[in-house]
Amino acid sequence: MVVDLLNDQFVPVWINVRTTPVPDLACMEHVLGKVEVDADNIVQGSFSQGFFVRSVVLAPDGETLLNPQDAKNTSLGDLFSAGYFPYGQVKAKHYLPMLRAALERSRAPNQN
Repeated sequence: MVVDLLNDQFVPVWINVRTTPVPDLACMEHVLGKVEVDADNIVQGSFSQGFFVRSVVLAPDGETLLNPQDAKNTSLGDLFSAGYFPYGQVKAKHYLPMLRAALERSRAPNQN
């Protein structure tokens, strides 16, 4: 179901943050949180390079984050309030609900 939804409704893009700059988008500051990047926007530090895994869902405008996560509360709070982690620690069983919520948000008027 996840693959079908991705293929039907999304344009998946993989970015290897060890070798490729993080996209220069305003929402990425929110996504990065405390992860450091160098002048070329490459994620720094072996821990961050090894464990910085995010599923970022953007609106068709390429700028609006459709699966925001409270940067101050990236632990169990989102799991209990939304039933899944939006992007930071999304687990396989939470991926489909996260994608569906992002789609709903993209279709809502005045998406934030």
